[in-house]
Amino acid sequence: LKAHRNETAPCPPQLQGTAAMVKFAKDPSMQARMHQYQIVGRAAPTPKNPVPKIYRMRLFAKNKVLAKSRFWYFMKKLNKAKKSGG
Repeated sequence: LKAHRNETAPCPPQLQGTAAMVKFAKDPSMQARMHQYQIVGRAAPTPKNPVPKIYRMRLFAKNKVLAKSRFWYFMKKLNKAKKSGG
């Protein structure tokens, strides 16, 4: 037997006239809030540069660990300073 697209099976009597409520699962990544952090850091003092320049950056991140990580990511790109050096 072949079913046609426009034919539908009859609804059971217990479901007639009722609307079923469907709950969607919430994505946890959509629930996390972004916060603004101000991170301050500098390179470690060396004999060549005993007083290194201090850098401040405002970042948006979900928590302070991610904010620090992003700070050092940008420091490495912009100022050639690494976390291991400061």
